[in-house]
Amino acid sequence: MKKITTLVCAGLVLAVSAFADITFGARGNFALGIGTTTNITGAQTNNLRSVDYGATVFGKFPVSVVNNMYVQPELGFNRYTTSLKMNDSDIKATIGYNAIILPVLVSYDIPINQSFSLYMAGGPRFSFITGDMSYTQKSVTVENDPDSRIMVGAIAGLGAQYALSTNACLVTDLRYDFGVSPLKFKDASEEIKPRGLNFSAGFTLTF
Repeated sequence: MKKITTLVCAGLVLAVSAFADITFGARGNFALGIGTTTNITGAQTNNLRSVDYGATVFGKFPVSVVNNMYVQPELGFNRYTTSLKMNDSDIKATIGYNAIILPVLVSYDIPINQSFSLYMAGGPRFSFITGDMSYTQKSVTVENDPDSRIMVGAIAGLGAQYALSTNACLVTDLRYDFGVSPLKFKDASEEIKPRGLNFSAGFTLTF
């Protein structure tokens, strides 16, 4: 019994040590779909408008072999809306959906002084569409399943953080989300590739 207790205590000590200096944070985000493309016949690409907004929680796990480098997994929930206008009419259509966002980034901090630092981040992004997609035209909305619920992309960006105390920081970043997987309704050939410039702001706590 004593040996088991000793092993359990030793395991707890190692676990606490392993999780030392881990940073957790939360951000709100808003994005403009700059670079979003479509193959829909007759759609005006200059009138293609895409926005999304949501919230994200994330962690920063230090990479022991490189100072100021972190693995940064994130978990977010976003609402996406894409509006387009056809060449031969004034009719506008809007496509909307919700998605769980799972980026896995590598970030690198660039300290400027004791309170302020910059950072770079990049890596793959996985999205999981939840529920049906909606198509709205002339105030009539039709909902249908997406062709695929899993979308893949990549993220690259720059950010800044300002220390409020030894373990709390304000953070903000600007990143580009480069969508690779197409977005389309089930049994449809028309597609949209959502891409966008994303701005976010929030805070972090280090334990």
